[in-house]
Amino acid sequence: MPGRGAEGVVRRGFDYDDWLRAGGKGPQGQWNAQDIRHLVLVVHGIGQKLSERVETFDFTYAINAFRVLMAKQHEVMSTSHPPSAVLPINWRRKITFDYEDAASSSSSAETKATPVHRPFALSDITPNTIPTVRNIISDVLLDIPYYLSKHRSRVLHAVAAEANRVYRLWMRNNPGWQGKISIIGHSLGSVIAVDILSRQPTVPPPLGSQNENLSEEDELLLEFPVRNLFLAGSPVGFFLLLNRTNLMPRIMSKERLAAIAKNMPNSDDHDDDDREVDELDPADLDPDSIGIDHGGVYGCLAVENIYNVIHTSDPIAYRLNPCVDPEYAEKLRQAVLSVPIIRSGIFRRLFSKDKKPARPLQRHAGDAKDTTYSFTRAPSSLPVSPQIELETRDFRYEKIVKTRMHCLNENGQIDYLLQPRGALENQYISILTAHSGYWESKEFAYLVAQECSRQEGVEHTKKPFRAVHL
Repeated sequence: MPGRGAEGVVRRGFDYDDWLRAGGKGPQGQWNAQDIRHLVLVVHGIGQKLSERVETFDFTYAINAFRVLMAKQHEVMSTSHPPSAVLPINWRRKITFDYEDAASSSSSAETKATPVHRPFALSDITPNTIPTVRNIISDVLLDIPYYLSKHRSRVLHAVAAEANRVYRLWMRNNPGWQGKISIIGHSLGSVIAVDILSRQPTVPPPLGSQNENLSEEDELLLEFPVRNLFLAGSPVGFFLLLNRTNLMPRIMSKERLAAIAKNMPNSDDHDDDDREVDELDPADLDPDSIGIDHGGVYGCLAVENIYNVIHTSDPIAYRLNPCVDPEYAEKLRQAVLSVPIIRSGIFRRLFSKDKKPARPLQRHAGDAKDTTYSFTRAPSSLPVSPQIELETRDFRYEKIVKTRMHCLNENGQIDYLLQPRGALENQYISILTAHSGYWESKEFAYLVAQECSRQEGVEHTKKPFRAVHL
């Protein structure tokens, strides 16, 4: 029996010749594992300890439903590639925080010889009142203070070990597989993923090269390179603020940096496919002025693209564009995710005409002659003269920041918004479901499916996801 979230198709009178003519992949596109070009690993956040009591909260069910949703969105895309494989990283069930510490402390030889104190567990300090509420709090909310305490290294080790275990199983079952790998981090899982990928070397060690004599820092390394990192409902921006550090790109190679600088859009509004590109000066291509080429710096992740998906009613999620440069972030139009509408028949002929929508009128620096000012207005309220603005702007630094943003995400931006569905939906009511509703979002599934299937490079980015300047 298929698990919850899985889909099956029953067809009576199925003909094998029809199946072969359909490409041998079946009505729902049952691909061979070797055909899959992308593997997506999903790291959950808080609350999975609760799934041991309530099965419906199991993270695997949510990921199965999200995988099906991604497969449906993949059918909308004009690609012959198979959909990405999606696997959960269930790290919470691998560790316990309270009882192991108490047991190890009570069994130590020094404690038995000279008992200075007896260790206590969470159950010892928990009152017997309102047990249902206290169990929910201990299974859900306490994951956050545990991570912020001395137990952080245990959490990081558990996530890295589980991700490497899943990767080894995938490679064992699919020998010779050479696809790409991306990671989705939700809530606390996004913070954990950023922490691990900040420590990750630019070139990870090959599979099987690590031996048993590993240092504690080496045990945190992933055995595979990560192409994309998708953050959903992420408080990473707040953690960057706490660490007083900016989000910096990892210089994966000088060739990639040169390709990004060469194909980066030139105009501020690059909403057109036929856009000019602007090559930076050789002096501006110094990797030290753009990013960092090694691991160990928090906020400098060993990934090619970072996507930060924010539901507008999610109180846990924070923006990341300002973490690169706040002034540059204010010049970017907010990117709202949507799913393309596929029409057929007469509706396709009516609505799919090759007509470009009228572009909104924009005021440029040269339009000052169309503006009239009142002589009674205070001088402080006058806009800055275009000549003064040109003299005070640091264009070289703006190019560097723009290159950094494209190195962090080839689309030129990191933040993508999910809006409440329906005109009658209230944003305050949506707070109750926004943080846990990312796995049911068609827009989020379409973003992951589209960006995992496209080719690498700024020139291969898709128009709906590119940055547009105000």
